Amino acid sequence: MISQAQVADGANMLRQLQFPVGALITMEDLQDAGREHVLDRLREQEPVTWLPVLGGWLITSRNGAREMLLPKAGATVEVSENMVRASLGKMMLTVDAPAHDRLRAPFERPFRAREAEHAFGDFIRGQADALIDRFAEAGKAELHSAFAAEFAVAVAGHVIGLPLGESAKIDAYYADFAAAMVYDGDPEPVKRADLAREQLDKLLLAGLNAHRSSGAASLTNEVLASSDNELSDEEVVAQLRVVMFGAVETIQASVMSTLLLLLTHPDALSQCLADRSLIPGAVDEAIRLIPPVAFIERWMGRPFTACGVTIDAGEFVGISVIAVNRDPAVFADPLTFDIHRANAKHGLGFSAGEHHCLGVHLARTQTAIAVDKLLSRLPNLTLVAAVPPAGFAFRRPGSLELSWRV
Repeated sequence: MISQAQVADGANMLRQLQFPVGALITMEDLQDAGREHVLDRLREQEPVTWLPVLGGWLITSRNGAREMLLPKAGATVEVSENMVRASLGKMMLTVDAPAHDRLRAPFERPFRAREAEHAFGDFIRGQADALIDRFAEAGKAELHSAFAAEFAVAVAGHVIGLPLGESAKIDAYYADFAAAMVYDGDPEPVKRADLAREQLDKLLLAGLNAHRSSGAASLTNEVLASSDNELSDEEVVAQLRVVMFGAVETIQASVMSTLLLLLTHPDALSQCLADRSLIPGAVDEAIRLIPPVAFIERWMGRPFTACGVTIDAGEFVGISVIAVNRDPAVFADPLTFDIHRANAKHGLGFSAGEHHCLGVHLARTQTAIAVDKLLSRLPNLTLVAAVPPAGFAFRRPGSLELSWRV
């Protein structure tokens, strides 16, 4: 563990003069809906900048961000100030190699692309159909409460093979985890995350012991039986906690954002209705434009230079995934929702380097299946109202009110 370097008042003032655009950035610019253009301007003028509001640096250049995430850059997550660690605890995303490799290795094989569809595809389709059956005859619904939240939790429980109880309770735990991952100095969200983590761990540990006794086939038992597994039960639970985070928070966001973009782009929607093979491309493009994970944090283990700016060892560095995924140096016409975009997967919505998302293939598969089912089962699907995407660390529409022909 290293300590975050403290910047003296004089150095802070000097950096604000050197980076005047970054000096004016507010927390609202980083988290509120409709403020994305501010981040675009920041990328154009100061692609690596000093942000007083975060007490650290922000990278908005896609190539600069990806370079910083690769192991050779020397960045670390092992810092007490890491809000992901404060929220979700010590697990694969909050330690560096070799500890990271030890915690992650038993989970690698079940999440390979081929394994995801083969092992979980049928259940995902069945779960989507079962949920849609509940409201299809109503002719209207709010997508998050009627489908996205329960869909994400149910599939997460099936994937790890443990009973998770009421979806609303699990969803609330992960909402508390997400709320704690904001670098604004407020201690209250961290306290709520501590309580949520304690309650969730009890649930997972009890389920783990019961599942081991049953011998049922699941990712969890596969991990426990793996020759790569040297983890204690508490360590397995810690990894399941973060695996579930991606399975719950990311899936809700990607399903809702993809539907929002399709329903507000009639030509893209018509193409997907006519050719369902286009839906995975629409999902990738939606994740690029509205990244479920909108902010990535690191600390420099040694000095690092990006876009001509040198960041000293120990300093805090954030990546605006929103901005890097809209970088015109990588994505032509980046503000356009283009379901045929050949390099949509080059966004950093699933991070990069050793801490890239373990469940990326499952997330894409699950989202595409959900969107396909919703479009197939709900004819003339129409957006009635929406609360636009917002959030600092995690981003999704607040709600989607839909209607369709019965």
